[in-house]
Amino acid sequence: MKSNRSFSAQKKWISATLSLAALMFTAPVHAGDSLTIISPHRKSIQNEYVPAFTAWYKEKYKTDVLVDWIDQGGSNDDVKFIKAKFAATPKTSGIDIFWGGGTTTHAEIASAKLSDKLNLSAPLKKQLPKAIGGSNLSNDEGTYISTALSSFGIFYNIPMLALEKTPAPTTWESLATAQYKDKIILTDSRKSGTASVMNHVILESAGWEKGWELLTAMSGNARQFTASSSDVIKAVVAGDAAATLAIDFYALAKIGDLGADKLGFVLPTGKTIIEGDPVSILKGAPHRQVADRFVEYILSVEGQTILMLKKGDVGGPKIETLARLAVNSDAYKATEGKRVNPLNPNTVKGFLKYDTDKQAAVRHVLDDLIGTQLVDSHKELRAAWSKVIKDGAKPADVKSISKAPVTASELTTLAAKWDNAVFRNEKINEWVKFAQAKYASAGKAK
Repeated sequence: MKSNRSFSAQKKWISATLSLAALMFTAPVHAGDSLTIISPHRKSIQNEYVPAFTAWYKEKYKTDVLVDWIDQGGSNDDVKFIKAKFAATPKTSGIDIFWGGGTTTHAEIASAKLSDKLNLSAPLKKQLPKAIGGSNLSNDEGTYISTALSSFGIFYNIPMLALEKTPAPTTWESLATAQYKDKIILTDSRKSGTASVMNHVILESAGWEKGWELLTAMSGNARQFTASSSDVIKAVVAGDAAATLAIDFYALAKIGDLGADKLGFVLPTGKTIIEGDPVSILKGAPHRQVADRFVEYILSVEGQTILMLKKGDVGGPKIETLARLAVNSDAYKATEGKRVNPLNPNTVKGFLKYDTDKQAAVRHVLDDLIGTQLVDSHKELRAAWSKVIKDGAKPADVKSISKAPVTASELTTLAAKWDNAVFRNEKINEWVKFAQAKYASAGKAK
């Protein structure tokens, strides 16, 4: 009996010890506030803003805040992710903030009724213009507002172009010339919001037919398509390509690091846009008060100067220069003469007026159209374009291989049906056959 009692006592002691050990090694429960952000922003934005926000929050509200950052790989994938979340639980996705990805992304979120109206303080509102460079900073419903601005142009490798005796690009048309054959790298717009916007800008600035000639020639000149708009920047820096279409902050950050004698960036005059990069608070945000405070911070002068100053500058980024344009007018006054990008978009004219709603409405069908004609059929396109160039790039031949299977107005009609998977797949198959047929007959136009 004594032995049994001893064994029983020993079991209790072991059990208690294991329970204590489990308690000791359990992660402590977070006692402060929380915030969940989904964003396609590059890692440097996360690395700068999460520590800056948590420090600001601690000082202002005397409590810690834990930030959970989610990224599914790009703006399109992030939108699909939150839509799936809302499909499972319609009242909330469990995520507070959607930050970045371009205006059309947030217009899509707003159209699907997945975001709530923002609450901005009166003093902050006075620092934020309604529009810059022809682009509105927010929608009429007030469910999103731009936190930064982006311009779109051409990024190029200066020594590589000099070595091959190729003139530096100045317009979209530069990249469509035979001189740039095999010197370009591009991004699949079905994977990249940046590429999607740039394709749309080229079509809008040149017109539908001429725009398709430019996109087709550029793609024929391209060595390959990547899945990310950051991959093409790396390729140009490494000398794997001479030029690419690029968003300003990617290009300017590399120019700042490596020098303006090695890398260049140009905005085609009168043929490009300034676009906002917004933030939205998602419907049913579980930490709404913290989300409001985050939006207030990133739009404040303190939050905005991080975008514009060099790494190490007082009030600037601590890890990496971001080289972005802000939206807060007072932030420009505070950084005059210090900004990485000296451009003040409040004082510059010549940008195209950009219809965000129009681009958002046709975005997915246009991405699929470009995908079938230029990306999925890229091998056939390159062969056809080589034949056209060899024959002197006759206007009739260029027009023949650049013909789109639909008109701009037909594209808008198709967009209304594009959520129908059967219809979409049938149309995509039809477009692939169209592309293969026209490339097979390249050079035969009279």
